[in-house]
Amino acid sequence: MVYANPGGFNFGATNLDAYGISLLAFIVVYTILLYAACIYLWCQRHHPVVKMRKVGLMLLSVLVIHVFCFMDFSVYTMNGAWPCNVEFWSMSLYLPIGIGLWQAQNQQLIIVSREQTEMSQSHRPVFKPLLPPRGRGTGTPSYWFCQLKTWYRGVSSQGKYEGFVLFGIIVQFAVSMVIYNISRKFSTYGIVEHHTTPGLCRRGWEWAPSVIWQFHWNYLFGPYLLWKIRMIHDIYHWRLQTIIAIVAGLPGTPLWFAAVSTDKFTPINKYWLPSMW
Repeated sequence: MVYANPGGFNFGATNLDAYGISLLAFIVVYTILLYAACIYLWCQRHHPVVKMRKVGLMLLSVLVIHVFCFMDFSVYTMNGAWPCNVEFWSMSLYLPIGIGLWQAQNQQLIIVSREQTEMSQSHRPVFKPLLPPRGRGTGTPSYWFCQLKTWYRGVSSQGKYEGFVLFGIIVQFAVSMVIYNISRKFSTYGIVEHHTTPGLCRRGWEWAPSVIWQFHWNYLFGPYLLWKIRMIHDIYHWRLQTIIAIVAGLPGTPLWFAAVSTDKFTPINKYWLPSMW
C-alpha cells in the first residue's frame, strides 16, 4: 500500500509522502512522453493526413491544457506553498483557453468535410455584393455593415472559428483581471469580499467565469459539434476520435462543482483536489 499523509492536502507542510512522490513521478514521465509525441507529430506535419488536422492548433491546445494538468498534479505535494491566486489564474486562463483551442481544433473535421463538398460541386455561386453609397465622411452605418458582411463571408470557416475563440479568450482575460483586482481574496487593494483562509479562498463567486466558460465549451459548443458531424463518414476514424474527445470532457465541470460545494467530497479532496477533475 502506498503511504499517504493522513492529513492529506491541508495547507500545511510539504507532502513528500509516497503518494505525493508518485503523483510527481507520474506527471514527469507523462510530460516526457507527451512532449516526445508532440515533437514527432510536428516533424510529420507535412504529411497529408496530419496536415489537414491543423496540427499547430492541436499541439497548442494540448500543451496549454497540459500546463494546467502539470500544475494540478504538483498541488498536493506543494500543499500550503500553492497560492490561491495562482490557482485562480490557472483555472481562469490555462484551462478554459486550452479547452477553447481544443474545441476550435475539433472544428477542423467539419471544415475539411465542407471543403471536399465544395470541391465536388462543378458550379459555385460567386458572391458579389452591391455596396450602398458610402456618403460623406467616414461613411454611413449601412455602408460599413455591408463591408463587415462582405469581409465575414470572405473569411474561411477556420478563420471564423479561431476568431470566435480569440474573442472569447479576450473576454475571459478581461473578466478575470477585473475580478482579481476588485476581490480582497487575491489582492490587498480590492473593494469587495474580505481576506480569508486558503481553503475558503477557493470557494466563491470569483470562480464563476471559469465555470461558465467551461460549461459553454463542454455543454453547448461540444454537443453542437457532435450534431454537426453526425453524418460525416471518414476512413481515418476522425469522427470517432472527435466524439471521444468531446464526451470525455463532459464529467469534469459537474465533478469540480460538486467537490467545491459539498462536504461529501471532503475525504476525496484531501488526496484528489477539485481542480484535478
